[in-house]
Amino acid sequence: MTWLLKVATRIGDGLAAPFGGHAGWALVVFAVLFAAAALLLFKVSTRQRQLAAARGQLIGRLYEAALYQTSLVVIMRVQFGVLKANLRYLAFALPAVATIVIPLLLVIPQLETRLGRRPLDVGETVLLTATAADPAAVAALVLQGAPGVQVDAGPVRDRRTGTVTWRLRALRPGAHAVAIEGGGETIEMGVPVALEGLPAISAARHRSWWQHLLHDPGSERLSSTSVSRIAVALPARDFALAGLPMDWLVAFSLLAIVAGLLLRAPMRVEL
Repeated sequence: MTWLLKVATRIGDGLAAPFGGHAGWALVVFAVLFAAAALLLFKVSTRQRQLAAARGQLIGRLYEAALYQTSLVVIMRVQFGVLKANLRYLAFALPAVATIVIPLLLVIPQLETRLGRRPLDVGETVLLTATAADPAAVAALVLQGAPGVQVDAGPVRDRRTGTVTWRLRALRPGAHAVAIEGGGETIEMGVPVALEGLPAISAARHRSWWQHLLHDPGSERLSSTSVSRIAVALPARDFALAGLPMDWLVAFSLLAIVAGLLLRAPMRVEL
């Protein structure tokens, strides 16, 4: 799994490089590319003729349900026909949906690391939180700063949750790394400051491979026995679609849907 995430990260680096720091244009292009790839996967993983026939039958049954409301027996018969046609259509479409989910698990986390958050500005502060694997050992965790990052306040230790929190201040641009020591181990965590372009920015490191896959595939998974998670509360990127501020994932979803509808006919894909 690790090698696959590294390959996906390198591909993401290559695709993001031409856009520099223009996250908005990158969002639009990525949405169109994803829509085209999803349509292609849908096309090759479904029996298109049977799917079109099943869709036509379903539409016919829906018209029938709207027209024939004469008696309870007729209504029940028509509704059963609609249900049967709908299940037949889903039987052809669901395998394609399943094939799209797998690349989606790789694409969305990669986009989140580039479009969901941004590096710190010089002078900006951020909270870093480490979670001890054993809450009783929370007092043993110590933070070592980096030349470009200053420890502004902390630590604040919560023995109930097993977390330790520090406030950091960005001093100069760069891909800095602070180190947490505890239990005879040293674990590094990146703190990006004023980086150019759209690099894959890690906001957390997880010991759980599932959390690592979904949230921070660009970082190294934690192998520590003393710390189960390290997180930096990096600020979110600001996005707007048609003048309306919104989360990048909402904007990406809307753009991908519109692109898919526009590309469906040229790509000759039956949905």
